[in-house]
Amino acid sequence: MANRSNPDFLSASTLKGDKVVNAAGDDLGKIEELMIDLRDGRLAFAVLSFGGFLGMGNKLFAIPWQAFRMKLHDHALVLDVPKETLEKAEGFDKDNWPVTSREWLTTVYSYYGYQPYWQAGVAAGMTEETESQRMARTTGERTSGDRENPDFLSAGTLKGDKIVSTAGDDIGKVEEFMIDLQNGKVGYAVISHGGFLGIGSKYFAIPWDALTLRVHEHAFALNVSKEILDKAEGFDKDNWPLTREELSRTYSYYGYEPYWQKEMTVPAAGAAAAGVSAAGVSAAMPTETESERAARIERERSMPVGPEEEKITQQERERLEELRRTQEEKVSELERQRMEAEKQAETERDRLRRLETERIEAERQAQTERQKLEQLERELQEARRQEEREKVSRLEEELRSVQTQEGARRDRLTQLERECAEAQKQAETERQRLAELERERTEVERQAEAERERFAQFERERAEAETMVRARGEEGREMPDFLSASTIKTDRVINTAGEDLGRIEELMIDLESGRVAYAVMSFGGFLGMADKLFAIPWQALSPRPHEHAFVLNISKDVLERAEGFDKDNWPLTREQLSRSYTYYGYEPYWQRGETAGVFRETEPQRTTTRTERTGTRTERTGSLETAEEAMARQEKERLESLEKTESDEERLQRLEREKEIATRRERKYH
Repeated sequence: MANRSNPDFLSASTLKGDKVVNAAGDDLGKIEELMIDLRDGRLAFAVLSFGGFLGMGNKLFAIPWQAFRMKLHDHALVLDVPKETLEKAEGFDKDNWPVTSREWLTTVYSYYGYQPYWQAGVAAGMTEETESQRMARTTGERTSGDRENPDFLSAGTLKGDKIVSTAGDDIGKVEEFMIDLQNGKVGYAVISHGGFLGIGSKYFAIPWDALTLRVHEHAFALNVSKEILDKAEGFDKDNWPLTREELSRTYSYYGYEPYWQKEMTVPAAGAAAAGVSAAGVSAAMPTETESERAARIERERSMPVGPEEEKITQQERERLEELRRTQEEKVSELERQRMEAEKQAETERDRLRRLETERIEAERQAQTERQKLEQLERELQEARRQEEREKVSRLEEELRSVQTQEGARRDRLTQLERECAEAQKQAETERQRLAELERERTEVERQAEAERERFAQFERERAEAETMVRARGEEGREMPDFLSASTIKTDRVINTAGEDLGRIEELMIDLESGRVAYAVMSFGGFLGMADKLFAIPWQALSPRPHEHAFVLNISKDVLERAEGFDKDNWPLTREQLSRSYTYYGYEPYWQRGETAGVFRETEPQRTTTRTERTGTRTERTGSLETAEEAMARQEKERLESLEKTESDEERLQRLEREKEIATRRERKYH
């Protein structure tokens, strides 16, 4: 496509992806995108990714185009920005680009030390589109920075937009944007179309000023008449215009003045306009050469005159009239700015004169002081020569007094500095103390909230226990006293709310007493405990035979912190099982008989008939509650005794868990 030997233009696609280096030749990153100013077709800024340089690999950065220097033969751009400036630059995420506007870009330019090009153009007397012209170029009213009506769009976004006539007929699409390497403007847009006006698959160079962007239609309107486009000379894919000389003929053919000629004529016109009256307004207007004017008149004469041509001529005449009015307004504005600048300069001169007067007065006073000091020195010397000891002594005393006062002032200043430093230190200490008190207050509030939640949980458990006791009394006659281990295995385990927790995997029998020591339970993924088994005291399970389920009377937070065991490492001793009983808030059954003074039943006593057991069930329940209540108090006393003998570290490790369990057991039956 484009030859990189010494072109005036390169395509946006060619520049995109070029590497970026610093002045020393070190790689910084690459060009990710080129952003075009929709008002005047200029490269507003380039979007860079630093590729991990300075630890900024995940960010993109907007860099003014003026900050780059092109190295054509190295396929690279040199970024003349200090390293510390890049390190402090504010980037943006790849998936979250900022809402870009000229106001936003002004801060970017200022950060990197560049004046925005649109401000530089006005300061130099360059012409710029009026608001009405800009609104005509981008159809629909736009609010600066609006994502739906942006000030800037990337070349990649605009590439591929369709080209339509002013009547809305499809012509083709945008194939590429060619960038002027000297000033960063879009030199021309490359459009292609087929089957329109009898032209095949040719490419055409269209000036940016001949295109009107229709943002919401994703299209450009081509402001060129059918007759002119009929006679246009296209080019092949491998023979693009790469010099200003070639492009100048294209601009002249379409009736547009090349922008690089405007940039040379406008500053001179702007300078002339600053010193002339309203009669010299035409000096600021863009002019055409005699040969261009003759060529334009010849083209106009050669074209057949018809209603459409008259309409186009009228539109052109209105455009030129609007441009003239705009230039007059700009000349007036520049004249106003010049007068304002002269007024400011006069004010500055007055201020300088005032400062000069003050300086002269200060020098005069200083001269007077020097003369006074010289006079004192002469008097001192004269007094010494005349041996006027009293006068010399008085002068020396005054000098000592001044020195003493100066020393006292220095001492006072030192004392004040120490007091200030001490006050600052005390203030910092007070701030730290207040911060510590605030943290303590927050911690106390958090603990109080935790206590309230814990007491509420205890109250719910007590209510659930009372409900279960009443339920057992009501259903006692229907519930069997015995079930086989194989029947219980695989039964569901639910919580008090009826939610499934897991199932019973096995029942472990105490070989000494024949009691069920504990049930082996799997949670089946509940609370993230799928790979563990848990030893649950038999007292913590309430059977529901008709539902083939057991209710687990243990809260969720206790289960979450429970320590399980692997399938090959079950608790097989009472010592191991004792820790599980204690953690879940139950006293081991082998300790209960000794603690409460209850003796085991003999074999003949266990042969009591079903009828007698049913009649005394309520009494046994009351005795069980009394015994467990007594054990809870004994357990609390044991914990308090342990607190006196244990070390601080051991107490901190056990206190929270065991004291919570003991308190819950004490309140469970109240």
